[in-house]
Amino acid sequence: MSDTTKGAPAQGLRVDGIVKRYSGVAVLKGVSVTVKPGEVVGLVGHNGAGKSTLMRMIAGADRPDSGTISIDGTVHSFSSPAEALEVGIGTVYQELSLLPNLTVTQNVFLGDELTKAGLLKRDEMREIARDVGKRFGLKLDPDRRVGDYPVATRQLLEIAIATRSNAKYLMLDEPTTSLEGDQVDSFLEVVRSLADDGLGIIFVDHKLEELYAVATRVVALVDGEVRINQAVADVSRTDVIRAIAGDEAAALADTPVQREAPPAKTGEATVTVRGLKSSKLGNVNLDAHAGHILGLYGLVGSGRTEILRAIAGLDRVSGGSITIKGRKVTRNSPQVAQRNGIAYLSEERKIDGIVPGLDSPTNVILPVLSRFRQWGFLQKPKAYKYATGLMDELRVKGNRTGPVASLSGGNQQKVLFARVLAQEPQIVLLDEPTKGVDLAVKAEIHRLTKSLAHDQGLTVIVVSSEEDEICDISDEVIVVSEGSCAANPTPINQVTPAILRETAWAVA
Repeated sequence: MSDTTKGAPAQGLRVDGIVKRYSGVAVLKGVSVTVKPGEVVGLVGHNGAGKSTLMRMIAGADRPDSGTISIDGTVHSFSSPAEALEVGIGTVYQELSLLPNLTVTQNVFLGDELTKAGLLKRDEMREIARDVGKRFGLKLDPDRRVGDYPVATRQLLEIAIATRSNAKYLMLDEPTTSLEGDQVDSFLEVVRSLADDGLGIIFVDHKLEELYAVATRVVALVDGEVRINQAVADVSRTDVIRAIAGDEAAALADTPVQREAPPAKTGEATVTVRGLKSSKLGNVNLDAHAGHILGLYGLVGSGRTEILRAIAGLDRVSGGSITIKGRKVTRNSPQVAQRNGIAYLSEERKIDGIVPGLDSPTNVILPVLSRFRQWGFLQKPKAYKYATGLMDELRVKGNRTGPVASLSGGNQQKVLFARVLAQEPQIVLLDEPTKGVDLAVKAEIHRLTKSLAHDQGLTVIVVSSEEDEICDISDEVIVVSEGSCAANPTPINQVTPAILRETAWAVA
């Protein structure tokens, strides 16, 4: 690898004519993108458009079939992410790569430990690790396990570690997914600051308001091709939505939301929670009704996820009560919850959602395998036919017979929704149901969720960190704070995103 001429202006990170095929199918079709020092390029596109594949090519995690990647005029061919990092390309993926069982110091210096005479310089590494997150407002204990910190803190720590490695170009994949409110605003300020310091940044984000707040240029990928590559000032959000999601979605984006009063409740609550307590919950009270969607909104660490996990029997509770369809649950567990008609969709599909090595039909039927057993044997054709029918209904695209991990994030999420439907539930618990999916898939999930409640009469409880989503999908909403909430939901026609955010921060 040769160096650029001293004193010559930096030409930036250039991707020229990148082509990548998997099993003969072209995922990238001659993609060309340039990122100059100090520039923030917002990269958008539908799930399966090729965003993640492009990032893997640049990061050295995979090699293109043709095309070139160059930095300041020097062409590079990376065989590993370490080689890419060596020449100044750092990457932070949406699925965190920090090792939760190691300490902050161990993660900061993983593979780059400081030594003297063969011994670790532990005190020096601790001091550096303590300082790493200060720019991001993190107060870190260098000897504390990373897994003990909230997801939002881990997200910021990973980005801090990437910028510490003297990266000249930084790729951020949905970096604000686990952040909220002031955390998002602070993070975007950090991105601007990094760009002001001369870093070139590729910012992958499906939240256009965030992208437009920091990006200088927007690149839209559609089916493996660059559809838009323009300065942010020269392209409207509607143009971006139309490019990646079609004219219909763009029209909806231009139409003001008209919120109607939620449908009237009938009968007793199907889910009643009173005074629920656990290691992370203090005093939870809520009522959820059949035919209604109850939205739970709160900041990171508020306990919103833990409420769903408690109802689903995944987390132990130390006090209070859960009543399902008029019967108090005494010893809850996932098996008991399923028998009570509860299906749960996890926030972290890569951690406790999909089984990545199994195919899509198997992932769908995992909770109901007993339904397809006869004389101790699985009736595979019958089970697969059933799963395929559900996936057809949800329009799951991609190779369903291969590992589910090969599907795009949006299609993986649809597979998990098919798993929920396979359980034929009466109560559906959805934790961040559109996390990391594109606008088109988000609209499909919203339609499906509303249909489950309003058309099929199911009880639906939704957790979301997006105020707009809560307002769009819910019939009523409860704000969760510090592990507590009161059983007095607000009808959604009396709520706006601004009110939700203000309420959450006021009681935090």
